Amino acid sequence: MVRDALRGYLGLASGLSEVTAGRARAAAKALVDQGEATRGQMTALAEDLLATSRRNRESLALLVRHEVEQAVRRLGVAASADVEDLTRRVRELERAVRDLKARESKPAAGRSGSSSSRARKTAQ
Repeated sequence: MVRDALRGYLGLASGLSEVTAGRARAAAKALVDQGEATRGQMTALAEDLLATSRRNRESLALLVRHEVEQAVRRLGVAASADVEDLTRRVRELERAVRDLKARESKPAAGRSGSSSSRARKTAQ
């Protein structure tokens, strides 16, 4: 589905470039045939062709980016920034759990010693 859309966009962009190039060639040929083409006109025509081609490439990139973003949203894939944020939060939570377990095990060792001495005193 996305592949077909991408093919369509590439065809469209390619077509736009060729139409512009074809028009530019036809205009240049007409000017040359009529003896009215000057170096300045040909330069302007070439600059126009390059600018149009650049705009077409930029438009194609925007269309493809938009389609990819839409496809990713439909698939439910998280953005990399969200994944990085969640990864950081999980690491912080893991560290907090380790710290709590470490603190919990220290007093437990002290309590078990005192409770066993109380048990001995009670038994005597």
